[in-house]
Amino acid sequence: MQDIFAERLVNLQIHQGIARLDFARLETIDVEKNQATFAPAFRLAMPVDAFMQMAEQFQKVRETIQNQAKDRASTPAAP
Repeated sequence: MQDIFAERLVNLQIHQGIARLDFARLETIDVEKNQATFAPAFRLAMPVDAFMQMAEQFQKVRETIQNQAKDRASTPAAP
C-alpha cells in the first residue's frame, strides 16, 4: 500500500456516478498576509457508492473525535 499526503481537500465533483476528490499540498505561507497557498497534489476518483460508504466512515470518526473532546473537557484536571 502507498501513502499519499495532502493538507486539504480542495474540490469535490460528482458526475455520471463517479466522485472526484481533488487534494492539495501546502506550497507557501505568507506570514505578513497570514495567508497560505496550496498547489494541486492528486485526484481520487471512485464510484458514488464507495464515496457514500467513505462518507459514513468519516461521520463515525467525526462523532468519535467530538465525544472524546467532550470527555476531555468534562474531566477535571489532575492537581
